[in-house]
Amino acid sequence: MPKVTEAHLEARRQQILDAAFNCFVRDGFHQTTMQDICREADLSPGAVYRYFSSKEEIIEASCEEGQKQFASIVNAEEDGDTLQVLDELVDVFFGMLAQPGADVEMRLNIQLWGEALRNPRIMETSLRTRTAMMENLKAVIDRGQDRGEINPGLDSQAIAHVLLSVYEGLLLHKAIGPDIDIKQYVDVLKAMYSGLFWQGGKRVTS
Repeated sequence: MPKVTEAHLEARRQQILDAAFNCFVRDGFHQTTMQDICREADLSPGAVYRYFSSKEEIIEASCEEGQKQFASIVNAEEDGDTLQVLDELVDVFFGMLAQPGADVEMRLNIQLWGEALRNPRIMETSLRTRTAMMENLKAVIDRGQDRGEINPGLDSQAIAHVLLSVYEGLLLHKAIGPDIDIKQYVDVLKAMYSGLFWQGGKRVTS
């Protein structure tokens, strides 16, 4: 009997995740059943249940993959001064929202938030994923404070929370109003955290 390779197992797992993604986008989390996912993946229930025991487990796996991707991008961009790192991270993550097909993933994220409000297991997964993302951002801010590049009087956790919230806010607004100009949004955000928001490059006080 031929041995099943790790590559084959991973490909089959990804096939199920992709099928679930299509179902969730089309029908929503709540309306999608495991049977729907089996049909979309063109696999038997036994084959699907070998990898995932429930919809919630599939969603957990999708969130974990997203978090790992987020962490790898943050780690890859950590060289250089903090302002440069933040600029690069903003360009990467906000730029994703302008890519073809991004509207589908944005709608799926919003569905996930809504599902989390009614499903404690999804809420737990969402919070765990968001906490991990916050820790990645906080590490960037902590390094900046250690280098004397960011005001040490500001709480690094709060800074990370604000940055992530700005991204999530744009995701929501972009899903509702697709004509939002991402570049203009990014230009304003960079001006705000670099100090160029204020006239003359600094805050004007009366």
